[in-house]
Amino acid sequence: MYNELAKDKNIFQKIIHTGQHYSANMSDIFFKELLIPSPDVNFNLQNNFPHIFIGEAAESLYNYFLTQKNAVVFTYGDTNTTLAAAMAAKRSSLSLIHFEAGVRTNDTSMPEELNRIITDRLADVNYCCTENNFNIMQNEGYGMAIKNELKLTGDLMLDAFLNIAPSKTKIVDHLNYVLCTIHREANLISKQKLTNIISALNQIHQVTPVVMPIHPHTKKRLQEYGLKTNFDLLQPLGYPDMKALLSNAEYIITDSGGTSREAYFLQKKSLIIMDHPFWPEIINEKCSLQTAAESDVIIQNFNLLLHLQPDFTTNIFGIGNAAQNIRKHLTIYLAQ
Repeated sequence: MYNELAKDKNIFQKIIHTGQHYSANMSDIFFKELLIPSPDVNFNLQNNFPHIFIGEAAESLYNYFLTQKNAVVFTYGDTNTTLAAAMAAKRSSLSLIHFEAGVRTNDTSMPEELNRIITDRLADVNYCCTENNFNIMQNEGYGMAIKNELKLTGDLMLDAFLNIAPSKTKIVDHLNYVLCTIHREANLISKQKLTNIISALNQIHQVTPVVMPIHPHTKKRLQEYGLKTNFDLLQPLGYPDMKALLSNAEYIITDSGGTSREAYFLQKKSLIIMDHPFWPEIINEKCSLQTAAESDVIIQNFNLLLHLQPDFTTNIFGIGNAAQNIRKHLTIYLAQ
């Protein structure tokens, strides 16, 4: 998105990093690999307590926004930084634009659900990735009774995915393997759930090798709970390496909304370990299955996954021109 907006000489961009992801392999590497300039501002907030982080980030962003004249705040996704930026933007009387609006799980126990609902409500412009997101927003009154703009643009993640080549590095020795990513707090905070997931992966690994790039929080919980993994653990990977690993996998097991989309982009069948997946569109097209975090159920659904007859032709997330669509709309919106 940054590079696309840079084509408009009337748009001046500043990147703000709150510090929500602060380790080099979870933050710095992506600026380099996605060819995005280093942040103009970095607050280096590293508080692991979400409610405290949101408050500190909102205050820091508010004070910064007060110094910016004729600015528009563009925020992405459903992170705690997204919510903090939304609140700070409106309190400092700046226009707010939210990308990835309209995703609903109807599970308000999920922090992402709250972050997204509030940000959608505060935003002056909401950009939607899919028709389902767009229809949900319309049904909630956006673009009609609620006075804000609503646009269906396609998915920026697909744009990035298509524009960045996979690395040629050999990541694993297996010819056929299952790629797994587990990091969702709901699956980590419960010892029983994480135990169930690891048990199922250990059993699947006996038949087909399982490979997992391990998130720092997941690694911490495995050590805390004393859980033994019999499958292959990798350090966190950069984007090209991760794309290569995804591209060569037979199947994907994940609790990530992002990874489940990437599996769809690559026409890989995926098993999503979430009670309420973010992207039911993928499941509706039989490209994925949802499963609870129970060992027997995971194994049962993985076996069902092998026999799915998916439809990857529907372009759920657009055709890879979301950034262009957003730039065209923003040019008109900012000129008003």
